[in-house]
Amino acid sequence: MVSQVQTLRAGAAERDLEAELEAIEERPRLSLDPSQVLDQVRGLVVQAQLLGRDDLCHRTRLVEADLLGRMGDVPAAARILHDVHTWAVTHQDPRVLVLSSLRLSLFFGQVGDYAAALEHAVLAMESVDVLVPAASIMLRFRCMMALANAYGDMGDFAAARERYADAERLSAEVPEPLAHLRLLNNVAFTELQSGDVAASAQTVTRILAHATRHDLVIDEAIRETIARIRLSTGRAAEAIEILLPIVRKADSERYDEVDSGAACLVTLAAAYRAAGDLERAETALRRCRQLCADRGLVSVDVEAQREQAEVLAAGGRFEEALAAYKDFYAASMQLNTVQRDARARVLQAMYETGEARRLGEQARELSLRDPLTGLYNRRFVDAELPLLFCRAAESGTSLSLAVVDLDHFKRINDTCSHEAGDQVLQRVAELLDARAQTLAGSFAARLGGEEFLLVMPGTGEDEAMTRMRALCQSIREHDWRPVTGAVPVTASVGVSSFRDGHDTETDLLREADALLYRSKADGRDRVTGPAVAAGYRSP
Repeated sequence: MVSQVQTLRAGAAERDLEAELEAIEERPRLSLDPSQVLDQVRGLVVQAQLLGRDDLCHRTRLVEADLLGRMGDVPAAARILHDVHTWAVTHQDPRVLVLSSLRLSLFFGQVGDYAAALEHAVLAMESVDVLVPAASIMLRFRCMMALANAYGDMGDFAAARERYADAERLSAEVPEPLAHLRLLNNVAFTELQSGDVAASAQTVTRILAHATRHDLVIDEAIRETIARIRLSTGRAAEAIEILLPIVRKADSERYDEVDSGAACLVTLAAAYRAAGDLERAETALRRCRQLCADRGLVSVDVEAQREQAEVLAAGGRFEEALAAYKDFYAASMQLNTVQRDARARVLQAMYETGEARRLGEQARELSLRDPLTGLYNRRFVDAELPLLFCRAAESGTSLSLAVVDLDHFKRINDTCSHEAGDQVLQRVAELLDARAQTLAGSFAARLGGEEFLLVMPGTGEDEAMTRMRALCQSIREHDWRPVTGAVPVTASVGVSSFRDGHDTETDLLREADALLYRSKADGRDRVTGPAVAAGYRSP
């Protein structure tokens, strides 16, 4: 009898704990004040441990991680998220997997790793399908909104708008009006990211109307979004008025978001610059960059560097502005390279998942393309070239490769700007792709930096050399003056063709690369093939 009573009590305690936890999970995350509920949540962790309910323990720890992250303890939050997600994957607990993926998507989005945010948002959305019909509308709504946010941060605005529309349809069934307010805020922010200022301003009107209708307080994150949009429409004084209370709160070490204080300071600096108060703009940026350094907020720091260059230029300090802009561009390119490569990996891995099937061939194609030039990337080369090599080896047909590298490309970036360098890469890519289109089965790819590859099935060495000399001439004679001024643009090329002695496609690539460096050593702006390298220069 005693054991039965104990069992009943334990069951009741578990039900009470789960109900309390679900009540916290169902509330919009930013409606929880971290300083007020952290101790309560840690108490729930202890209760779950005493009851031996690992799933409830890990769900509660996710709430704890979110609260810690919002209070600024990012390392502690990251450790909890990693541990819980590992447990969820190992034990294949669908609810914990959804919740941990959802929290990780939010976390990576806040620290600027948008590809990881997208990866986890997709996993959350797919895992929540496993819970149907057990998953609540609120949980599905949160997953859909996280997916929309992640697509927006990655620059896929069409996909973001589609998911926001899905989330808004779900929000009609969510009894919490604050959730719909958060959705509208995210839509406004994403439209601003896309450059559609009019759409973002219209969404602000909806935000204010919704808040009034439901008697809601507009919190700091939404106020910051509104300030950005006000600034974008030329209302700098209003933006400053909106932001100052948030910045003062940030000074007291209380944050609604891990990066809210830093992001607000960048926007505040831009507003001060627009209002002509450059001294206050510089002060805001100094505080922002220190905050970014303390908390590892890489993406916000890149934005701060861009704004710093703008402030210096507005003050007539053009040499300092140029140096600051170069620092910003280098940091931005480094960040973009990491994110682009990560995004390609994510989309490739996603291809067999339900979300990628929804995206279809467009997603697969995107994962195999270089974002800047639109040419194929190294991933496509690694997949396609072995097939072409085997086909040539088995059939005895020709296969030629040309590795193309722009000469003194660093001088273009340093002298003319990185933007000019990007334009040169894009135009050279067009010239390469035009030649690929004239040969059946041929394709052009960007291997990285200023290095390209042209793969020419069915083309022998002599024809390949002729085509590449014509390419060099086209690059040399192109009118680059609107882009590079007096700085010339030329290319060096190495050509290799399949023959006995090439055991793999790697041998072919290695030879073309070596011949490229022979072209460089011989004076650049030229094409070198095996016969040329051996001393038999082609006519």
